[in-house]
Amino acid sequence: MLSVLMFLLIFVGVAISVYQVYDIYYAQNFEDDERQTHRDSPLGQLSRQAEQYAATGESQSFLDLVSRLFGARFDQGLVLSAASRPNASQYLAALLRRQRQIVSNGRVRVRHPLSWNTNPPTSDSRPVLLSLVLINCLVVMFFGGLSLYTIAYQVSVESLAWMNSEWVLMLLIYVVIAITHGISRLDAYLHDLYLIGTLSRPTI
Repeated sequence: MLSVLMFLLIFVGVAISVYQVYDIYYAQNFEDDERQTHRDSPLGQLSRQAEQYAATGESQSFLDLVSRLFGARFDQGLVLSAASRPNASQYLAALLRRQRQIVSNGRVRVRHPLSWNTNPPTSDSRPVLLSLVLINCLVVMFFGGLSLYTIAYQVSVESLAWMNSEWVLMLLIYVVIAITHGISRLDAYLHDLYLIGTLSRPTI
């Protein structure tokens, strides 16, 4: 009965890992667009005003909304720069999410936990981090398949004897899942900071 429970937990772990890949892909490609479609959401309001600003050049109503959502002390130039970019909603969404961490005093800086300030990243780490997520998913699937393999066969190499234990495989699967979750949070954080950093640089 205990072995059945272990295999069930392994199966659930593999399913969670596959879902993590989907969830991260969805968050990267569709989540902000979905939030933008909600007219009463902050992103929806900003996106509509940004479109009007880009079309007419009239900025007062847009800046009034910026002051209400971000506060009077926030650097409005960053939001104006975001509104003038192609696919402005992703920049506006990044500003909304990280507004409390942005320090702008002539140049953009980021306030991390423990009051640690740095410049925004100048390169996008998303391709590397997404590759790690995919590798982790493959690792989890390997451990899941290995747990089925060891039902009928045992790994005979002494240094790899841990592979014969469904307990060990189950624990490793959930450790990898936890690592993948951490990578996804780091990806969202660093990508937002990267987008914000581009707002202080001229468009090409």
